[in-house]
Amino acid sequence: MAVEPGDTSVLARYPLATSGQISPLLVSLCGMLDLAFVPEKLFCLGSDCRADFVYGRGPALVAFGCHGLHRLGRGRPFQKVFRQPQSRQTRPKEPLKAGASEALAMSWRAESTYQKQSAFVEDEKEYLKLAKKLRDILKLEEKVSAGEKLAQNQQDKIAQKDGLLKEVAALAGKLPGDSDVLGKTEDIMALLPKAKVQGIERRRKQEQERRLNREKKQEEERRKPEFMCRHDRPILSVCLSADGRYLFTCSKDGYLICWSMENKLLKALVTFAGHTGAVFTLDVTAAPSLLMSGSADGQVKFWEGNPDKLQHFTVVSPKTSLDHGGRVRVLRWCPFDEEGAAAGGGYAAAPTGGRRFASASEKLGSKPALIAVWHASAAGTAKLLFEIKDLPGKANDLQWGGGAKLKLFSAHDNGYVGVWSGEAAGPPMKTIRLHSGPVSSLTLTTDRSTLITASHDKTAKAVDVSQPGTETLASFESDRPLNAVAVSDDFAAKEKGTVVLAGGKDARDVTRAKDMQEDEFEAKVYDSASGSILAVSFSGFGRTHVRRYQYFPDALARSENS
Repeated sequence: MAVEPGDTSVLARYPLATSGQISPLLVSLCGMLDLAFVPEKLFCLGSDCRADFVYGRGPALVAFGCHGLHRLGRGRPFQKVFRQPQSRQTRPKEPLKAGASEALAMSWRAESTYQKQSAFVEDEKEYLKLAKKLRDILKLEEKVSAGEKLAQNQQDKIAQKDGLLKEVAALAGKLPGDSDVLGKTEDIMALLPKAKVQGIERRRKQEQERRLNREKKQEEERRKPEFMCRHDRPILSVCLSADGRYLFTCSKDGYLICWSMENKLLKALVTFAGHTGAVFTLDVTAAPSLLMSGSADGQVKFWEGNPDKLQHFTVVSPKTSLDHGGRVRVLRWCPFDEEGAAAGGGYAAAPTGGRRFASASEKLGSKPALIAVWHASAAGTAKLLFEIKDLPGKANDLQWGGGAKLKLFSAHDNGYVGVWSGEAAGPPMKTIRLHSGPVSSLTLTTDRSTLITASHDKTAKAVDVSQPGTETLASFESDRPLNAVAVSDDFAAKEKGTVVLAGGKDARDVTRAKDMQEDEFEAKVYDSASGSILAVSFSGFGRTHVRRYQYFPDALARSENS
């Protein structure tokens, strides 16, 4: 069933069960990007940077898409936060009056693209005319040297030589520094005094340097980033501040934006500029206060992660940069290095005064696909702890895991989930064969005992990672490739909670696919206990850009107006 934006009548038709009966929800995802369950609000942010939401009570689903941002709950109609600029409406054509056809026939004059030539071009033409006259005079002088008698008008031309040379010298000094006219008239320049030629060359060189500096400044001014109230291209990933007051987004336009979540209308506060390629991933931590981002330019950049310390409605530059290499696709702060946690959450503690993070990158040039673990200081200086290069392929997603040892879970195209030590390099601790197609997304329950996967083989699976046997607890079937998965905070496989699955074919397959579903890009909400579908979202047409969902355990701050 298709649900139009603004239709709140469907809210009561799709009750979602978690721990007991909670508020009815409508899941509205557009070109899915990212999902997470949080209390109070549901929102979905995408490339058109539009936000619809209603406020409600109880848990809700957070969804991020490439076509819209929606925050949903119950109780109030949708309200638009951002809208696409409306298409320009043309004035209706009026019938032609008598005689108008003749006027239209001559309208080509108004459409002419003729532009008056610059003074530089005119000077070059005048210089070439004088050069031609001087060459004619040189030929006449050759005749005189050969003993030939000249007519009076020819003698008058020779008498003009000194005057023409003065005009040539004056025009040569006016020519632009990049002009090639002087190079084509070296025989004429040889007629001028050497000191005069040197002066002309010096002035032209200085003028060329000034022009290059001017063009450089103009280019820098054109490229100078400006504060942005929305993204220009699809949003690829999001993260929330620990207190839920701020939302951070990154996009293919190469920028990051911080949004205020305190009021009903999302408001762009800060633009983070510094990347030269699409920004695929970002993550923020409160201890230390750092926001990090990874891009197609192979850079990981660190920014001030507390917007309260930044001047709002401005452009912010990165504190530091890390030359990671490859296309940086995934970044994850280690959740066990929270400030105040004893010995890093029971594991080997991170170096003093900072926090660990994991990164995953694709092969680019000579840089292979790899997983790396780093330590970042409070100032944003990163130090490599170890790398994992012996991978079955690029890692599509990463998650930190606990248990007896600190672990890293990685998702790969061969259908396997890799389990690695999070404390030192080495071979995989275990490989879990779960799918027959690429594993695109990973998420963990709040207690990190269950890992949920999404795959292009049209299935999602819940795996018990608290035991060495890694038993598959539940499996969810879909009718399209899955690119993202999210679970409610009370999820327990086959017992309670809900699972949200979303996906669709890749853009390159959409136009030629013969098995496209009518609801190819819609998300479905499954009941964990029964496996039945509780709700189907309305979605726009578009591919999924990010193949991961991130769980945010902290509640969003309740608005005073909610």
